Amino acid sequence: MSAPSISAIYPNDEATGVPVGATIQITFDQGVDLQSVKDCVVAYGPDYDQTSGPDSATWIDSDTGSNPFFLNSPGFTGTVECSFDFVYVDVTGAEIDPSPEYTSSTDEGVSRHKLLLRPKSLLKPDTEYNVYLIGDSSDGTSRGISHRTVWDPDYTAVVSTTGLLHTYGSYEGTSDDQYNIKITQAGDIGTAQYKYWPASDIEANAVTGRVTSRRFRRLDADSGVQVRFSGSGFAVDDIYTVNVRAKALMSTSYSFSFTAGSAAITSVPETASTSIIGTETSLTSDATALTVIEMLPSDGATHQSFKNRTITVTFSEELDVSTVTDATVTVLAYPISGNFDTALSNAGEPVELAKKLTVSDDILTIEL
Repeated sequence: MSAPSISAIYPNDEATGVPVGATIQITFDQGVDLQSVKDCVVAYGPDYDQTSGPDSATWIDSDTGSNPFFLNSPGFTGTVECSFDFVYVDVTGAEIDPSPEYTSSTDEGVSRHKLLLRPKSLLKPDTEYNVYLIGDSSDGTSRGISHRTVWDPDYTAVVSTTGLLHTYGSYEGTSDDQYNIKITQAGDIGTAQYKYWPASDIEANAVTGRVTSRRFRRLDADSGVQVRFSGSGFAVDDIYTVNVRAKALMSTSYSFSFTAGSAAITSVPETASTSIIGTETSLTSDATALTVIEMLPSDGATHQSFKNRTITVTFSEELDVSTVTDATVTVLAYPISGNFDTALSNAGEPVELAKKLTVSDDILTIEL
């Protein structure tokens, strides 16, 4: 199977007047691995407010981002927090409703995934946003959006018509394979048992004694494949086959930008002219999208020494020193439970920390 590519987007690249409640839509040319999409798609807005003054007066220089009277706006946080939803669409872009009960690894180009990226709060009016879609060529570290890796079970070979198997997950294997899942003890969910083995092995080596459950449970600990059961009346020798595919990463990165309109238009009117709201369009690749390769301390790290006052961030490409400023790099300290004797405890508000920024090729060093 080929690696995925992007066939359409909304809003259009460099679109203006986008409703502040609009959903960002990205259509792929095939089914995609959902976890890889969640890891490699991000939307950014500014983390500073250029129109903080009365009557939307600009208080800061848009070129330098500096002003002695400038205050950080809590309404702008850089990364746009979004929810991820996926629907199937056909080759024309029309949604398949209901979603197909079974899609096979041969459905490439027929059942496509459309990503609906929904900001959890309204976009800020008259503000530019950027969306980055990461592909493998960005940093050469085998990271990026992948095609779908776990396929729905085919029911044509199953004895029972009431007991169903459902799949989920992101296959982590390095070669294509197929999992066979066979019922070994009849009954309903919680009673019926099964065994499983990959086609690359033999049935005699199957993992046995697994009990059916309505909750997703992993097969091999390191495979990434999860299964759950629904229905009733599982029969002995019911067998389900699940195809898995090694990841094929999107070969290049993409990025596009758009500008939100006024706060008066919160959603796309159903009867609006496409000349006003735009239509889904194709997107050219952007192999130079900047990504973070490594960060020390790592994201979410705990139990860090209080003596460590340095943060290093390694990017996929050499940095433009002029773009690394106090306006583009912000370090915030947040209060923690039990902290009562510092400014961090005041109303639970984050405090921006003073910092020294140093750039060396692709490495940013932040000294606190």
